Amino acid sequence: MAEKRVAKFQTKKRAEIVYGDDDRITHLPDDILVDILSLLSLKEAVCTSVLSSRWHNLWKQIYRLNFDPHSSLQKGTQQGFESCKKKREKYVKWVNCVLRKHKAAILKDFIIRLRLSKTFEKDVTRWIKFAIVRHVQRLELDLTTDDSSLINCSLPQELLTQNTSSEIDLKFKSLRVLSLKSVDVTEEDIKFFQSKCPMLEELVVDRSLKLLNVDVCGGPSLVLKHLELTRCYNLKSVKVSAPNLTLLSIHGSHSCLKSVKISAPNLTSLTVQKVESLFLENVPKLVEVSICRVYSDVSAKDVFSAFACCDFQLEILTLEMKPFEETFLSTILQLPKLKKLVVFVLGDESFIFRKSYASDTGLTNLMKTAPNLQEFVLNMQYSDALKFTFIRYDKMKRFSHQLLKVRSFFHQHLKVFKFCGYCGVPDHVEVLKYMIEKCVALEKVIIEPCYDKLYSTEESIKEQVVKRLKEQVPQQIELVIL
Repeated sequence: MAEKRVAKFQTKKRAEIVYGDDDRITHLPDDILVDILSLLSLKEAVCTSVLSSRWHNLWKQIYRLNFDPHSSLQKGTQQGFESCKKKREKYVKWVNCVLRKHKAAILKDFIIRLRLSKTFEKDVTRWIKFAIVRHVQRLELDLTTDDSSLINCSLPQELLTQNTSSEIDLKFKSLRVLSLKSVDVTEEDIKFFQSKCPMLEELVVDRSLKLLNVDVCGGPSLVLKHLELTRCYNLKSVKVSAPNLTLLSIHGSHSCLKSVKISAPNLTSLTVQKVESLFLENVPKLVEVSICRVYSDVSAKDVFSAFACCDFQLEILTLEMKPFEETFLSTILQLPKLKKLVVFVLGDESFIFRKSYASDTGLTNLMKTAPNLQEFVLNMQYSDALKFTFIRYDKMKRFSHQLLKVRSFFHQHLKVFKFCGYCGVPDHVEVLKYMIEKCVALEKVIIEPCYDKLYSTEESIKEQVVKRLKEQVPQQIELVIL
């Protein structure tokens, strides 16, 4: 009898707990519910309006608006251009409808990623004004299209003039992150953002065709930490003097930028592409550098010389090099603190099949330049027409170039070697062999094969490549084939 009473009591207690948990969300204040809704996608937040009369207007107070219809419009692309165009127009109307109903006075994020051209400039202008009036903190517009013939939208000049009212000026003061992609931005626009946005920490400009010369200079009051100028195809020069800048990325046009001058005492990461004249000063914290210049006429010597002022402090270095240029690196730079080196090489017959690459004038010099290197990535970039003849395993010895007859040199710290674009041809095998024998601390080899560059891509050839790799790499070294 006693056992029955205990069971009855336990059952009742469980029922009370379940009943109490059933409706807790209803008792939360509206502010908390708006916080929760702001974490959802916009369509999910709007859908909650059907839950009850209390929820009907809650979504209109969310402070994050993210319009990114990529997945839905991607389906339209597969159905044809006209279908995609109609879907895009329909989505623009939906954005306008949402903004008309939205009631929040403050916006933290306003993000639109939609492929639009100048045809929709009135809508884009309306969206920008909507965000600025609500003291937006993060404003991102990505209007990138696949059609290069379409004309970019421009920023609304009635907002971006030095003569704007003090009321409008105040609304820009909250802006912290500004990203404009496939939106035409001018030098005057950037000056405006510098002067009117005192809290601006991140500025990204991508595919702006009107940007010619950029001058971002200021004293301690300039809080900008992150600056990206990418694919601005008419960009000629950049001058940056920013005391708080930590990341700078400059990818100019198909032709070279004429001049880039940088002074940034807190800069830690720098990416530059095809610059004729690069001048660095006051960059004591710079530790990560990426240089792209393969398809330009700028000499390796000139590029490497620009970093002579900070080579001793670099920890991560990414280079794009032409054949035979690796010898310049060791004569100009010394990299005692370098931990990771990534080298992209434009491959052709003169590079792949020359006997000197793993000799003192090639890999050895690269390794000697960075005695404390821990990770080395060799990425071969091939022209579309280049193809290799795979040498079968039983005939491999006849083609050995004996590249390993190098003066006594062993690297003591390299732990990871990654070879991208590996085809299993004799010179690739020799390079891998060299790295295994000369890097005494090697723990891991990562191979990313490139089978489509072989004249024959039949499965038996792929199996031969994998078999050869497994036999070449010792068991104590981890082998990863991607």
